[in-house]
Amino acid sequence: MPQDRATAQELLAGVEAFLRTDVLPQLSGGSQYKCRVAANILGMVLRELALGQNADMAERARLEALLGRTSAATDTTVALDELNRKLCAGIRSGALDGNRAAAVAHIRQTVQDKLRIATTRYPGFVESLPETPR
Repeated sequence: MPQDRATAQELLAGVEAFLRTDVLPQLSGGSQYKCRVAANILGMVLRELALGQNADMAERARLEALLGRTSAATDTTVALDELNRKLCAGIRSGALDGNRAAAVAHIRQTVQDKLRIATTRYPGFVESLPETPR
């Protein structure tokens, strides 16, 4: 129920902060590692909740434009699976060779969106982002 406090995101953020600030400093060795993994997973879930739906919708729109077809599936996950199979088939068959720059741009953006959710500390993530004017 979205109107109730605290939200799912707030609850997850609270548990993540508790693990990082209160629990983690008291642990060592394998327990510290496991606690860090748990906190990282909570961070990933938070980013998925915040960014996942928009990333999926954008990926679907890019795939439909690139492939020149829409998916009849109403479920976004099913549509993305279907469209990504068609993308792979198009790459394998050479059907997308004439549209290589758009295919590469789509794949790059999709990977960046997935990394933004999985971990923003991946060494190549920041370097992969386009330059922003300052």
